[in-house]
This record gives sequence, structure tokens and C-alpha cells, in this order.
Amino acid sequence: MTDKVLTHFRECIPIFQAMSDPYRQDIVVMLCEHGALTVKQITDRTTLSRSAISHHLQVLKAIGLASSDKRGTEQYYTVHLTEATHLLKNLVTSLEEKNQELS
Repeated sequence: MTDKVLTHFRECIPIFQAMSDPYRQDIVVMLCEHGALTVKQITDRTTLSRSAISHHLQVLKAIGLASSDKRGTEQYYTVHLTEATHLLKNLVTSLEEKNQELS
């Protein structure tokens, strides 16, 4: 059981690392609230530069939390929580099971 818990923790490391940044948290919330947004639209809602927003979006894309879709001349970014939610639920479930074993 401990191996299972540790496996789930390690699967979640990229999510924890990416989401430890408050700006990325803000971006994820914005995308959840507004759906697809461009870098400019996100930049207009923050104090960050376009290049900083682009960097944060690339980090989110790298772990599968965001994707981009070209519409005309603009790239629109959307959030994808299904896989991350699945991994985090697995972690919580395995921790709860481990905790119940001790009770």
C-alpha cells in the first residue's frame, strides 16, 4: 500500500510544482472562469508581461493543464483539469485508505 501512495504522490509532482506559482494559479482560475483566452487577454487581467504569461502557459501546457488552439491569427488557451483531477483524486483516495488502515 505504501508503494501505491508514493506512486500517486510522484505522479502528482508536476501538478504540485506547476501550481505552486501564484500567477499560474491565477491563469488557471481565469481560464476556468472565461473559457478560452489569448495571451493578450490574460495579460490585460494581470500585472505580468506577455512573455511572462507565455512562459506560464507553456509550463501549464507541458503538464497537460492547458492547451492552445489557433483561431485566425490568435492562439486561444484553455484549461484541462480532467487528468490532473484524476491523479489528485487517486492520491487522496490512497492516502485515505492508508489512514483508515491505521485506525
